[in-house]
Amino acid sequence: MRLFGGTAFKAIPGPQADWRSTSSFERQAILLIDPNAARPAEQAKAAALAALGLEVTLLAPRRARENYRRLHAPASWRLPFRLVLGSLRGKPPNRCVFTSGLAEAFTPAPDAVLVLADENFWLTAQALAYQRLLAPRALFVCHSWRNLSFDRRWHPQPSRLLYALDTWLERRLFARAEAIMARNQEAVAVLRGRGYGGDVVYIPWGVDTGIFRPGPPPPGERPYTVGFVGRFSPEKGLADLLDASRLMLSPHRLLLVGGGPLEPQVRRWVRQAGPERARVLPVREHADMPDVYARMDVLALPSRQVGFDKEQFGRVLAEAMACGVAVVGSDCGAIPEVIGNAGLVHAQGDAPALARCLDQLANPERRAVLARAGLERARELFSWPAWAAATARVLSALAARRRRSRD
Repeated sequence: MRLFGGTAFKAIPGPQADWRSTSSFERQAILLIDPNAARPAEQAKAAALAALGLEVTLLAPRRARENYRRLHAPASWRLPFRLVLGSLRGKPPNRCVFTSGLAEAFTPAPDAVLVLADENFWLTAQALAYQRLLAPRALFVCHSWRNLSFDRRWHPQPSRLLYALDTWLERRLFARAEAIMARNQEAVAVLRGRGYGGDVVYIPWGVDTGIFRPGPPPPGERPYTVGFVGRFSPEKGLADLLDASRLMLSPHRLLLVGGGPLEPQVRRWVRQAGPERARVLPVREHADMPDVYARMDVLALPSRQVGFDKEQFGRVLAEAMACGVAVVGSDCGAIPEVIGNAGLVHAQGDAPALARCLDQLANPERRAVLARAGLERARELFSWPAWAAATARVLSALAARRRRSRD
């Protein structure tokens, strides 16, 4: 039986299977196409695959922007994989393509191509065209984050023409992809609803647990600190957190890290509350975030669905858990499946429920239990080594099935 319907295929793990085992996978030459890998921390995915003995080529942008700062990919001679740098042009994430680097990355032809872009993105279609031309025998796999299903009357594109183009690209990919890796469980249902009949495997995203790990707290006494990291915008539920702060019974301080359209309102609230009650920090560099998490007792992510915005992962939750920080989140999108039994979940938009959760975690013993559970969960489920082991097993199972079909 197929995991999500279709013909027999037992080898690929799904949400109920133990995909964390590294006991069986083939040594393959893998081309990993990652539009976000100009940042060195994102290259940890390729390094984790290489650590399993796979021959990895990573195609990454030569440069990118993050937090209004230009990033340049590092030289490849120190890396455990082959790094090919190309120019990525267009409007990220869905309407960009490589204008150089792809032909080099496909030489020599890999055994498998894994594109870290969604099924209807221009980059995925471009990679599929190169695979059919330069490596027709290679497996082709992409991933999908989409946890909302659109139609021609309800979609986030600025025109119906662009939506029609996306749908056409999606159909071509559905006909040719060996499998699609769903990054959240709702994406599995969306892919099926959109008509994909191939293999779908749920492998959650990860964080670099080499960077995000427990560290010593800052010296000195501090109040019970509730943190928030992210964009100051309506879909992140920051207004609910501020309302919950007013309702909490436990003495506490908010530490709000980020920026965005709601920043003037947030700073006005902080000025009225006073420095002993709340503080705002600007966006920090990726490598500096573990020190920021160390200043928090709890991280809250009270997101709510606003239009087409629905949490697809909640990366800050995995980062905080990997740093040994207890977490609280809403039931928006993928947040509950990320938290699992390692934190508290409240109904989105329910500030009193959020306040009760945060009051519960004012108890140091209760907080410590969840922090330990979160740390273990992050290492087992959301580390790049766990992601790499699951990915390698999927590609190995696909290759084995193809060989059997040819015998």
